[in-house]
Amino acid sequence: MNIVVFDTETTSLEKPFCYNIGYVIANTDNGEVYCKKDFVVEQVWHNPMLFTTAYYADKRPLYVTAMRAHKSNLNKFGHICQAMIRDFKAYNVEGAYAYNSPFDDKVFTFNCDWFKCNNPFDNIPIFDIRGYAHEFIVNDTFKKFCDEHEYYTATGNYSTTAETLYRFLTRDNEFVEAHTALADSEIEFEILFNCLLSGAKINTEYKPKLSIKKEVTKNLKVITSTNEVYDFEYNSIRINSAKTEIKLR
Repeated sequence: MNIVVFDTETTSLEKPFCYNIGYVIANTDNGEVYCKKDFVVEQVWHNPMLFTTAYYADKRPLYVTAMRAHKSNLNKFGHICQAMIRDFKAYNVEGAYAYNSPFDDKVFTFNCDWFKCNNPFDNIPIFDIRGYAHEFIVNDTFKKFCDEHEYYTATGNYSTTAETLYRFLTRDNEFVEAHTALADSEIEFEILFNCLLSGAKINTEYKPKLSIKKEVTKNLKVITSTNEVYDFEYNSIRINSAKTEIKLR
């Protein structure tokens, strides 16, 4: 089956004007990549006041270099969508994938409505690679890897960003995610293909978890009304309304 893995870079989360689109079309049986495309959206690129609101606006020189080297094409959003539609048809793409796909789906819906153009994903189902990764990569070995290198979220849970997952798969702790659309699409395809090799089914919805909690072992001392003392060791506490549940080891 041929699929597309795609990524977008936007100016904001609420009104996600897209300034960079990248995608990889590949075969899920052998991992062969048939097509790679990278586009810079003309309407946003030529609007400096809008572009500078982007979180990664400082990467503008990277796009200048890529366009000068003809590795990225500057085009209007509607023309980019038409190119995508042609590529999806030419390569018989049957499914689309993105890391945290609900956001990228929102990006295309918003921009296609704004620029009054056809959405290339109207007839192609979109699946979230995060769900695949949580199901087929995030295991005890992955958690041990995160513990060794302290890859945690701000709230102390295990990090499952594309960057952390790619570091785990390649054992390259120096890897830094580019946060440009084509480069991110390439590593996300590698993550997805690893899941397929581990038994994941193509075009199947694997629901991502809200968070991958890190359990911390703690000691609990209980003193009864008769002054009996009991020492417990527990590895998680879950608070549900007024009820506290302690899982004993």
